[in-house]
Amino acid sequence: MINYHPDARFLTDYAAGSLPRSQALCVAAHLHYCAACRAKNRELTELGAELFMQQQRVRPRAGEYERLLARLGSDAPAARGDVASEGSEASTNGEASLTPGEKSEAHAVSILPRAVHRLANGNLEQLRWRKVGRNFRYSPLNVGDASRETSLLYIKAGGSVPRHRHDGDEITVILKGSFSDLEGKYGVGDFVVRTRGEMHQPVASQDQDCLCLATLDAPIVMTNWLMRVAQRLFDRRPAVS
Repeated sequence: MINYHPDARFLTDYAAGSLPRSQALCVAAHLHYCAACRAKNRELTELGAELFMQQQRVRPRAGEYERLLARLGSDAPAARGDVASEGSEASTNGEASLTPGEKSEAHAVSILPRAVHRLANGNLEQLRWRKVGRNFRYSPLNVGDASRETSLLYIKAGGSVPRHRHDGDEITVILKGSFSDLEGKYGVGDFVVRTRGEMHQPVASQDQDCLCLATLDAPIVMTNWLMRVAQRLFDRRPAVS
């Protein structure tokens, strides 16, 4: 069950095509899993098309836009806290697999959101992964948005991301498995927003690896001095497949 959704402003800007590409990618990934938000996206798209067709003939009724936003806000839980629309129904069992470098595990990339599948060229193993500790690695993605860093994140079952602080905003969409922190537990399809100053340490569930899509507008800061040193060293070294 999906518990965290893009808020009305994210959905409105997505339907209008005004989100940065990195944030639009995250909304599209969420829509792949969430039928309720897909329906709202269709409503907004249809409304936008209708208003566009009518703009030369009649002005929208006063308050129409605000009433729609209010309705969207009351219908869907807001996330804590911004490509093409994902129109197909998707499996919500989170069975997409990822263990970079382990050839024995099947890689069901095709059930991931279409936009992520295209960025991975159909094969997650062929991406270039940077390792941080034993249980966490990430692969930067080039989505054509220089203002934000977008990556796939992989946390081994039972493992954790090093504790860190956010110096900017981060959007995370869970693509496989789940993770938890002091704020709650997040599963496949959840759209999670972290803001500047927040500190957390995501921990993957014990029974399944976790794969996420994340985009942020400022680097994270490791709270452990050893991890800060390691992060600088990894940033200087070329990524490995």
